[in-house]
Amino acid sequence: MKYPNLFKTLSHFVDLSDEDYSAIEERVQVKHLGNKEYLLREGETIHYLPFINQGLMVNYRLDPGGDMHVLQIRWTGKWLGDLISFFTGQPSKFNIRAYQATELLLIDRDTFDYITEKHPVFEKYFRRSIQEAYTSLIDRVFALHSRSAKQRYLDLIDNYPQLIDHLPHYLIASYLSIKPQSLSRIRKEL
Repeated sequence: MKYPNLFKTLSHFVDLSDEDYSAIEERVQVKHLGNKEYLLREGETIHYLPFINQGLMVNYRLDPGGDMHVLQIRWTGKWLGDLISFFTGQPSKFNIRAYQATELLLIDRDTFDYITEKHPVFEKYFRRSIQEAYTSLIDRVFALHSRSAKQRYLDLIDNYPQLIDHLPHYLIASYLSIKPQSLSRIRKEL
């Protein structure tokens, strides 16, 4: 097994046979990104689903005023891509960038179609994975509208303590939908 992180993530929702796992492991493409290197820029089309085998990545958008809005932060063992661009071929509305040296395992559309058709366990995996991502997104939107900035920061520390030391504070502030000065004030209070 060349990619234990991939196997562990896939096994979270489904029981994989060696044959099922080999079907995907043999077809992934490996891509390395350096710190602050882009995987995707707004306006480009993404042609694969990226799995973070090792590293840390951020999905964000810049508004017309140039302010950054971080939508997702993902790390080793997680997926981070643009499903709309991947499935429709439309240009992405997002930027995806590494924030440390990152190794990605890429699944192109042909591989995705092959494994989901020939190995139904992957159809189940991706359905469950997308359901979990949707639930997480709704929880995040709810928190942004119903919890104080301080509580959102405390939740981030409780749920993802590894992020605090590995990301610049301006990215954490953007993810929490607050200004960096507000994050500094909250951190001082704590």
